Amino acid sequence: MPGIFAGWHNDCIQVFAGESMIIQKQVIEKSGIPLLKRLLHVVAGSQKVTADNIAHVSTPGYKSKSIDFHKEMAAALKKEKVSLQTTDPKHIPSPEKPHGIKTIINEDENNQSGVNNVDIDKEMATLAENQILFAYGAKAAMQKFTILRNVIRGRS
Repeated sequence: MPGIFAGWHNDCIQVFAGESMIIQKQVIEKSGIPLLKRLLHVVAGSQKVTADNIAHVSTPGYKSKSIDFHKEMAAALKKEKVSLQTTDPKHIPSPEKPHGIKTIINEDENNQSGVNNVDIDKEMATLAENQILFAYGAKAAMQKFTILRNVIRGRS
């Protein structure tokens, strides 16, 4: 008897894994949620880089850093997949992983502060822009999840 149940259990796992992949591909990926996830990831990275720049505003010789927001978001639209080798047909393939965010070091020798090339006004404007983008991304993701929850519950 244990052999019968073990085979049944494995079949259930395969069916569940297949349904999970269908849900992932047909619902989640087409909803725009992965793009919003990437937006939040890029904006959070930009916020960290900007905070580092502000923290080093009076550090002699420090070179400011930045993130190319448009390039990072364009990379998210390409949908490059990470492929992993599975050694057994029952293994579930890995989901797409986000790319790392590339930081650009500003080599400009223009010392606006007299100490380094950090422009505090520009950094404060970047902080405000990041805050607006993050708030938008979080609100849009919340709306997408609300729509999915309502669809699952059968509401419109």
